[in-house]
Amino acid sequence: MTYKLIAIDIDDTLLTSAKTISGQTKAQIQLALERNIKVVLCSGRPHKAMYKYAQQLGIYGTNQYMITNGGAIIENLNSDIIFQNTLPNIFYHYFVDFVDKNSLSYCVFDVSGNVYTSNHSDIDPFTIAMAFENGDGLHIRNPEEMPSDFEITKAVINGNEEKINRITDFIKAEFSDYFVVRTGIGYLEIFPNNVNKGNALKHLANHLNIELSEIIAFGDRDNDIPLLETAGLGIAMKNATVGTKAVCDYITTDNNHDGVGKALAKFV
Repeated sequence: MTYKLIAIDIDDTLLTSAKTISGQTKAQIQLALERNIKVVLCSGRPHKAMYKYAQQLGIYGTNQYMITNGGAIIENLNSDIIFQNTLPNIFYHYFVDFVDKNSLSYCVFDVSGNVYTSNHSDIDPFTIAMAFENGDGLHIRNPEEMPSDFEITKAVINGNEEKINRITDFIKAEFSDYFVVRTGIGYLEIFPNNVNKGNALKHLANHLNIELSEIIAFGDRDNDIPLLETAGLGIAMKNATVGTKAVCDYITTDNNHDGVGKALAKFV
């Protein structure tokens, strides 16, 4: 099979636990790029928190793409947006009212990747971590301080693993009309119901006139399941969740042992 596009999740897939890209993985990705295979980074992160990894891999320009914000935005490496699906201001106000009433820590992301919260004290460390990864700080704002047309790409409830485990079903029931998914130990994220990495991949493949069977995808967590199910070849990391492994076509080594690089050497 000749593959034309490789879609790769970032955290715990492309990146090692030290947040670096291994030598073998980098070399295999660069070989793919030399063969004119598209390499698309797919993450819940916004553009600002992904671009440095694309640079390290030599992915740049108007003809290379990233799927950001969990599938809410597809953009090229010049930040030109070719697709976006946001949550409206009315949802933003409802969400903040809900988390306030239930004493939950949260943050939201706008289209530019800015991170906002109205938690003025006891800000959760996972909220701070998201802002730190984004490299643009954490904006403390009440909804009333924002423009009336303010929209967000996603809403995130933060907490330690035990807390997120305990409230996940409650949050999914409250936001049953939306796509609610665990994206990491301290992150429970809410998107429009049809927003996920898999649907974004379908949209991008159509835009590029690439068949889904010509795509390889890599992932490790439940939010990667739609991505792995959409691609012609879905590859899970050895460190992936049980649910993620259940839908994949192949399991590679973990993110600390060149999992992406070894699978690309085998299949590409």
